[in-house]
Amino acid sequence: MSRNKGLSGAQVFLWTTVGVGTGLVAGFALSEWVGGVNQTRVKRAAKSLGHPSPVHHTSAASARAVEGALSAEARLSGCSLAVVPISRSSVELRGWVGDRAARTLAARVACAVRGVETVVNSILVRGEDDRIIPGDKRVTDQSA
Repeated sequence: MSRNKGLSGAQVFLWTTVGVGTGLVAGFALSEWVGGVNQTRVKRAAKSLGHPSPVHHTSAASARAVEGALSAEARLSGCSLAVVPISRSSVELRGWVGDRAARTLAARVACAVRGVETVVNSILVRGEDDRIIPGDKRVTDQSA
């Protein structure tokens, strides 16, 4: 008697159902664990494929790196700027500059520092932000 080594139609259907069911359960469990997939996450993942992994500084190291980059920029040499660490990848720039171009340059230099993702630009421009307008009720304290 010869024996048929192939699977019957019922067995193929059963194993297909088991495989699809297992895949669905694993997919749902994985999406709950990892998080949902959306267009922003897919773009970020695709963009990071060709780039080296980001640098994870401490907040103080990020601030020091931005201070070093600002001091290396010759066009900002006359400005007294302070870099305040907010988080690992976020810093705030404070101080006074002579014109808007210097304000923008300082923010761009800070954004170009590796590992810094967010820059809060609180730099004020002399001649614009220090004018006193009669009758203007400005709050001068910017603390939160």
